[in-house]
Amino acid sequence: MSKFFIPGTGEDCQLAECAYADMRAALELELGTWPNGRRIAKLWTRRGSTDCVTEVGAPDPLRGGTVLAIFDMGQQRPFVVWWRPDGGASTGVREILSHHAYSVVEFDA
Repeated sequence: MSKFFIPGTGEDCQLAECAYADMRAALELELGTWPNGRRIAKLWTRRGSTDCVTEVGAPDPLRGGTVLAIFDMGQQRPFVVWWRPDGGASTGVREILSHHAYSVVEFDA
């Protein structure tokens, strides 16, 4: 696949790590558990009534904007897509999905 990144952080690995840690902490506060350590680059799953591929750095296939990160909340727990709407909130919006996925592609280690 590709090297881990967060859109909007450029080539600054430390800034990407800080942004990712902040997102993980926010999810822990909101959902009561830490996301697992998987760094997901692409997720093929059913969202609502649509099968789609959601990919970090690409437009969200259902909502538009840019996908910032995809989190796996653990076995039998949901995936979470964190995306930034076009012209919207700079910190992004979270969408909680089902725990079922057809395919998950992780970033290279």
